[in-house]
Amino acid sequence: MVSIYHTPRARPARPHQHHQQRSLLLLTLLALPSVLGSVLPSNAEISSGEIVNADHSAAHTTTTDHQLSPDIFTNDDTLTLTLHPRTTTSNDTSITTDTTDTTTSTFPTAFDTSLTNNFTTTTCSTFFHTLLTNSTLTTCHAISLLLRDSTSFFYALTSAPTTSSILDTACASDLSTCSTALTTLATSLLQSSTCLHDYNAGNQAVVSLYTDLIVYAPIYRATCLQSPTTNNYCFVDAVTNTTNAVDYDVYFVPYGSAISSKPWPTCNECLQATLNVYKEYASVDGQPLAGSYLPTARGVNGVCGEGFADVNVTVGVVGDRVSSGGVGGVKDWRGGLGLGLVVVGWSVGWVIMGV
Repeated sequence: MVSIYHTPRARPARPHQHHQQRSLLLLTLLALPSVLGSVLPSNAEISSGEIVNADHSAAHTTTTDHQLSPDIFTNDDTLTLTLHPRTTTSNDTSITTDTTDTTTSTFPTAFDTSLTNNFTTTTCSTFFHTLLTNSTLTTCHAISLLLRDSTSFFYALTSAPTTSSILDTACASDLSTCSTALTTLATSLLQSSTCLHDYNAGNQAVVSLYTDLIVYAPIYRATCLQSPTTNNYCFVDAVTNTTNAVDYDVYFVPYGSAISSKPWPTCNECLQATLNVYKEYASVDGQPLAGSYLPTARGVNGVCGEGFADVNVTVGVVGDRVSSGGVGGVKDWRGGLGLGLVVVGWSVGWVIMGV
């Protein structure tokens, strides 16, 4: 079987730990008005008030120029949940949309923190920054580029109306068109004339961008699901759930971060529909979900009940050949560039500072 993507390395036992830390920080931000003089949640795995991302160093082997096939999964068979921009209703539980819609000019941007100058060539550096401003990419409003690699998006998550408005814009993009376009951009990123050398050398910015591009479709479909119970996006319900931070971690599974041990996400129709999306991409060679879906599905079934998530899935090949000229590298899909943040406790509350 020919692989259409580069492939992920086996995941560690607790791959979602650093996402749990980020989730805990998000919950702290959401709860800022009520935490004056309070303390961080007791289950925060931090010390000295600092939240630190796990090591994101990548192990790479040399690959050659290659072409990717467009994503073939664009159907919307996600149980009873809808897959389209949220429709505002009179339901009291729905999130009120911002009076000012999110536009291209106000949409969060990826890699919006200072990038370290660790590119091996000026050609790659120039291509990388040019790609980020490519009109094809920016008009698709890809959430997959924001979840791990956008500070502005992370802080936008503290407002449910703002998050809903962002998703309204992202979910209005055409899935099939943008999936094909971002696949093409991923291919262009890993050419010998652009950033292939940096990718093989483990340049985290290049590895992260490549991963963000190829997981566009599963992230799109998962984050655009709408709950029939609340009439909100499932993603918005997850990030505003202050009682269970792992609901947010579910959206990092497409990047290869399996949830295979407690704490577990909430067993509800949004989780089930999201896993139903993920199972399709788990069968695609080289998609990170090929390594993270089954451990997550089996773990969730142990809590939510057998059959809650489909485990009768033939996962894609991990470490398959991608061209006649070489063997695909074994990639580490963890993390993205990550968001380095420190939470400092003062007598009057909590101050959030970027580091």
